[in-house]
Amino acid sequence: MKKILMGLLAITISTVAMADPATSAAENKFGIGVGVGVSDSIYKGADDRAYPMPLLDINYYDLYVKGATIGYSFYKDDAFAASLFVDPLAGFAVDGADLARGYDNIDDRKFQAMFGIRLDADTGFYGVRTGLSAQVGEHGGEGKISAFKAYKVDDKLTIVPSIHVKGYSGDYTDYYFGVTSDEARRNSKIDRAYKADAAYSIGLNLTADYRLTDNVALMAFLGVEKFSSEISDSPIVDDGVLYLVGVGAKYYF
Repeated sequence: MKKILMGLLAITISTVAMADPATSAAENKFGIGVGVGVSDSIYKGADDRAYPMPLLDINYYDLYVKGATIGYSFYKDDAFAASLFVDPLAGFAVDGADLARGYDNIDDRKFQAMFGIRLDADTGFYGVRTGLSAQVGEHGGEGKISAFKAYKVDDKLTIVPSIHVKGYSGDYTDYYFGVTSDEARRNSKIDRAYKADAAYSIGLNLTADYRLTDNVALMAFLGVEKFSSEISDSPIVDDGVLYLVGVGAKYYF
């Protein structure tokens, strides 16, 4: 369940890329809303479920809140920006009891708070923008490079396709996807211990934002994330592909 929620939060943050604090204008903005998202799970036997999600899109001078991420922009101009941030709900958390019988006696994987830095730039190439981030927490580190472009269909509708590549340190992947010898002994369908090495994933997202009024925006999003074999080969991973879809609404003050 937690894994699904985390995937939804991740793509929720992606949906506000068009209004990222590092790429938006300097004026203050306050947007709050709620959405509903559905995701599968890459863990063995974990159910696909739908969950409500908070949609926060707040800028207050150099401070911002995007999804679950809280940050501070310490440099910003028309072409480049840099910020520091904290993500209090990072990782691929899951309760062992959510897995299928024979796998469900693993230790729970927990959320972790991760601190990081993000750089954003306008490439000058047909409106494409890029982002580069790195973050670290108790259970390892994660890096991400992304590119996206906002297509303004008309005065109300904006569509944003994006692509990203993430890298995960060995400590990070081993915590969430590794299996200890003790866990292997406790679970009848796990036949070996597994140490996960550094890994990566590639993701594609598509988001749409429709301004119903000056204050109300409707949004929809879908995404897919493909994980490398260091993750997909884990005995507790069912499939190395994660799909996400959802809709929501935000109100801007």
